[in-house]
Amino acid sequence: MPVDSRTLGVTRYQAFCTFLAAIGSFNFGWNIGSVNIPGDVLQNCVTGRKYYGPFPSCVYVRSNTVWGIVVGCYALGAIIGAVVSNPVIDRMGYKFTLTWFALLNVAGALLLSLTTKVPQFIIGRMVVGAAAGAANNSLATYVSDMSTAHGRTVLGGALQFATNFGIMVDNACALGLAHPPRWRILFSITGALGLINFALFPFAPESPKWLISKGRMEEAHRSLARFRAGANIEDEFNEMVRIDKENKERTSDVNVWQVLRGDTPDNLRHQLMVVSALMFFQQLCGINAVIFYSTSIINKSTRDNPANIPTLAQILSFIISVVALLFTFLGMLLAAHFGRRSLLIFSHLLMAVFSAIIVPGAVRNVAALVVTAVFLFNACFNLGVGPIPWAAASEMTPRYAMTAMSAIGTAIGYTFTFVIGVIFPPLNNWWKNYTFLFFMSWNLIAATFVFFFMPETKDRRIEDTVGMHSCGIHFVIGDKWRIEPVKRDDLGRIVQVDDERGLIDEEPSSPLPPPDDESKAA
Repeated sequence: MPVDSRTLGVTRYQAFCTFLAAIGSFNFGWNIGSVNIPGDVLQNCVTGRKYYGPFPSCVYVRSNTVWGIVVGCYALGAIIGAVVSNPVIDRMGYKFTLTWFALLNVAGALLLSLTTKVPQFIIGRMVVGAAAGAANNSLATYVSDMSTAHGRTVLGGALQFATNFGIMVDNACALGLAHPPRWRILFSITGALGLINFALFPFAPESPKWLISKGRMEEAHRSLARFRAGANIEDEFNEMVRIDKENKERTSDVNVWQVLRGDTPDNLRHQLMVVSALMFFQQLCGINAVIFYSTSIINKSTRDNPANIPTLAQILSFIISVVALLFTFLGMLLAAHFGRRSLLIFSHLLMAVFSAIIVPGAVRNVAALVVTAVFLFNACFNLGVGPIPWAAASEMTPRYAMTAMSAIGTAIGYTFTFVIGVIFPPLNNWWKNYTFLFFMSWNLIAATFVFFFMPETKDRRIEDTVGMHSCGIHFVIGDKWRIEPVKRDDLGRIVQVDDERGLIDEEPSSPLPPPDDESKAA
């Protein structure tokens, strides 16, 4: 007899579709890393200024602040992509968005690989950024929609894993392609990745929840059947239909401005604060200083000649990206056993420790200490701070507001990616060896915030989390804010929703009510 589909973990087809959807996030990582190793060649023309036909060997940017804008404008494009893709997803679906926005990478690749002036390079960065913003905004919610509760626990780190994989592969290629004019090949590859994305993603099904929301029940049933191959999907499908009907009786899908104004049936102020803060702290933790500028940070200690490509600093930057990928995979495994809050607090605190260690290493010019601390700083980011904020909106927000909430969090993340990309070069000039004290402080603040305000969502039904925490901003400390996780058998399969509801194959109950009024915060 087929098992209830709600008891499944990650199926092969879910993993395959996550892989297809994550190509855009891989491209995101590729373009994040593309200016790191060739940075000195592009900005400072360390190999000399010459022309290869009409194309210069470098873009030459004299001001560190302007170079920060060149680096950070990628995030501005991502903001545009995230915001613009939100209504496109609502109207056309995830499949359309993930397929057609990928073509922006082709246009951006042409601008970047054929660049002759700084403005052209900036526009190219913004265009590929727009493609990345749409891809990342779609991926987290698409994975949440097509996964079971246990599947979300494992696949929720797909975006961060794909991003770090892209950074690693880009850094590996850059060791051989950083020298002019080969760096132009490096920037053209993003267009090829966009074409691969465009060609392959049409083979993935649309989100069954999105199809149900549009009344396309037969397509939704077929889509869910493909994601849950071999399992009995009737109870899960009927539950999806019921929840969608209940949501529509209360409201239609809301947009970004309605969420920001609080114009929603549920009080989502707490979710909005948490999602926004997690994405803010993800950038202020200092990781983009390492991703964008690790070569220059390490080079201060190794004192390489940047013209001797590949330098030791460039090789170490590549190894850092390998370590980051391994720890992202480790983080995905740990996410299956430990709570989101615990991993996030642990990750932020360790990053604060290694931020502090970088400072004496830089002051005393101990290269080994700086390099080791930068390695571990990056590794700890990928245990929790990297993947968890991307999944937060999809794990604590009702379906009708999920896309809008994801777009808000994504836009905040990219805004401060741009800010860090722009301010780090002048900040590093002003604070010099003490710059990472700035990031240490933000990591300590972030860990404190998570402890007091972030609800645990691992193995919790989204409806229960929404019901419990849709009551204004509040602390989440204490048993009255605790939601029982789903129960599992010895094989890790879900067999119960919780002690009160009983077996999962019973009729699911309505979402948990919020605590009584006396326990609500203002």
